[in-house]
Amino acid sequence: MLRKGCTMEQPVKAPAAGAGSATAGAPRRAVVAACVGNFIEYYDFVVYGYFATTIAALFFPAQDPTASLLLTFAAFAVSYAARPLGALIFGRIGDRYGRKAPLTVAILLIATCTTVIGLLPTYEAIGVAAPIILTVARLLQGISVGGEYGGALAFIAESAPPNRRSFYTGWQTFTIGLALLVGAAVASTMTTTMDPEALQSWGWRIPFLAGLPLGFVGLYMRLRLEETPHFKSVQQQLATEKAPLRRSVRMEWRALLLGMGMIATPSYCIYIYFIYSPTYLQSELGYPAAQAQSANLVSLIFYCALLPFFAYLGDRVGRRPLIIIGATAVAVVTYPAFLVLGSGDIVIATSALCVMGLCFAPISAVALAGIAEVFPTTFRYTGASLSLNIPVTLLGGTAPLIATALIGATGNVASPALLVVIGGIISAATGFVMTETANRGLREVSVEGGHQRVTATPLATGTEGH
Repeated sequence: MLRKGCTMEQPVKAPAAGAGSATAGAPRRAVVAACVGNFIEYYDFVVYGYFATTIAALFFPAQDPTASLLLTFAAFAVSYAARPLGALIFGRIGDRYGRKAPLTVAILLIATCTTVIGLLPTYEAIGVAAPIILTVARLLQGISVGGEYGGALAFIAESAPPNRRSFYTGWQTFTIGLALLVGAAVASTMTTTMDPEALQSWGWRIPFLAGLPLGFVGLYMRLRLEETPHFKSVQQQLATEKAPLRRSVRMEWRALLLGMGMIATPSYCIYIYFIYSPTYLQSELGYPAAQAQSANLVSLIFYCALLPFFAYLGDRVGRRPLIIIGATAVAVVTYPAFLVLGSGDIVIATSALCVMGLCFAPISAVALAGIAEVFPTTFRYTGASLSLNIPVTLLGGTAPLIATALIGATGNVASPALLVVIGGIISAATGFVMTETANRGLREVSVEGGHQRVTATPLATGTEGH
């Protein structure tokens, strides 16, 4: 169906690499500004995971500590239930009016909710209102994050030089790892240096309150961004989608399935390997809190150091090989590694966490590029947001809750690894059936003979990004 202002045979052409950028450094600024929101998001979630036992005691008091912890992780999961809703709301705005506006609103809402949690009175002070407000804050946070993640990916992919798209989108993954690392470092430092009573009383609030200044920095950076050149081209030709959800489901259902398949492994690994593991090592395996957090900190440093290399490699060898290799390694290695975690030796446990990070790094470094590349510009925001948020909601957001329940039901402390194995199998299968998306332009829509046709032009040999 033709849009108003479009004529027959009028293509929605992809801009040249770097088009619309005021300077050669514009793509790098776009990466930094887009990644700030992801940093706040995952920083908040890792801090929540690290202080889960403290939050459980202060906001969900119960006679059974396991029940209290389950309620805390249930509030964690609630925020994920709202993420697909955020993907729909922000995705519609982003595909109709541009990437910049919804990303600006999202980062402001994320930072506000994180600050509310840091200032919230406990159950002892205001009773049942405390857990209710906490849950509502997590819910609103989930809505904003649902629109943040896919929007940031679309912004980076559309701003990146075409032959370096994996490397540029890889920095979004690196930022997630960096947020987990910073959150882990802050929590570990506070746990080892603060008096336990002070930490329980007020110290746990400090990491959450740090989200406010980070939010203002991100807001300032995003307000200064220009719209991506790809979306500008769509706007100029009056070809924006009025119903991106309906069209993405009807026309791009295969791309949605591929995107969700690629993100299945990261959905489980991020939350089991890096967010749940400190609580797991402490509560289930009996490691002291300081040792559990330090082990996770070392594995995060190792994982983050690997990401730029694998993202760079993704532009050289393609997305498919790294997706298949990484997902298969995760599926094979995770369960034995979890058995090793129970050795009682913190050095051996740390090594096992590092091995799991090594297996995970290849797929996590290139999956985002693959997701951005399977959708056309006209509904890339919506498609990427749904591909990212549906599996993260169903798999990642519920992972700590299900892992805790699995251990209680089976008595097998290694049972959480089975969740990761399932994710690895799904992503490996996706890698085998997908078409390689490297060394091609982003998919664009052309209007020919009254019908829309989606194309992705191969890059000319020797084309280089800047």
